[in-house]
Amino acid sequence: MTRRYKSHPPAAKARHPESLMMSHAYRPEWSEGAVKSPIFQTSTFVFRSAEEGKHFFSLAYGLLEPAPGEPRGLVYSRINNPDLEILEERLCLWDGAEACAVFGSGMAAIATTLYELLKPGDAVLFSEPLYGGTDHLLKKVLVRWGVQPVAIRGGKAAVQIVAEKILGPVMVVVVAHGSH
Repeated sequence: MTRRYKSHPPAAKARHPESLMMSHAYRPEWSEGAVKSPIFQTSTFVFRSAEEGKHFFSLAYGLLEPAPGEPRGLVYSRINNPDLEILEERLCLWDGAEACAVFGSGMAAIATTLYELLKPGDAVLFSEPLYGGTDHLLKKVLVRWGVQPVAIRGGKAAVQIVAEKILGPVMVVVVAHGSH
């Protein structure tokens, strides 16, 4: 199976994002001729062979780099699926972004970002108060990984005082509005 959901509008068709959002990254021939993108209610996808499945999983998990122009096949809905890929493509179009990732929750987005950017010995600065889940992740979970959470309350003076307490390189700064 060849995944064809990544697409970009031709430069000659300079349309407004509001118009492009209606059909961008979807072609009816990919889904039995449906005019609008259907909702894919599946967790797994078919492979032509076990080798193809292994190759798609290797691409999905970053064990292999795709060849130039090689599409990544659909593997498992928690990794990729047509609905999310179309949404990501449309958000890229809307924001003029190079890439986009959507998540099932804000906490999933925050945790994934922090896990990607931080390593043992790093420090993360954060404003207080934070949402409870983020607070727990920073103060209870990431410390077990050797990440130093450093809370900041107040203005520039507080930042200078806190800077003296930091043990490792600051890799992330988390600033949140309130603790909802």
